[in-house]
Amino acid sequence: MDHAALIVERIESVRRERGISVAELARRASIDKKRLWYILHGERALRSDELVRLSVVLNLGMQHYLTRDQAKELCVHRQQIRQEYGDVAAIAALLRRNDP
Repeated sequence: MDHAALIVERIESVRRERGISVAELARRASIDKKRLWYILHGERALRSDELVRLSVVLNLGMQHYLTRDQAKELCVHRQQIRQEYGDVAAIAALLRRNDP
C-alpha cells in the first residue's frame, strides 16, 4: 500500500470509529460530498488542503499518518539534529541572529 492510500485509509477508519457519515464529514470539512466519497474509495487523489481540513475536523495530528517505520526514522533524525545543533530554543536564537 502506498502512503497516499494509507492516509486515506486512516481517515476513513477514524470516520467510521466516530460514526460520522461521509456527508457529515464532507460538510464539516467543506469538501463536496461526492468528491470525498471518491477520495475515500480511492477514485480521486486527496489534495493537501483537503488533508489539512479533514485532519482539523477529525482532530488528527500529522503523526497519525506515519507508519511505525516512518515514526522511528523521524525520531532518530530528530535526535541527530539535537545532537548536532542543540535544543530548539538555541536553534531559534541562531536563526534570529542570522535574520537580516
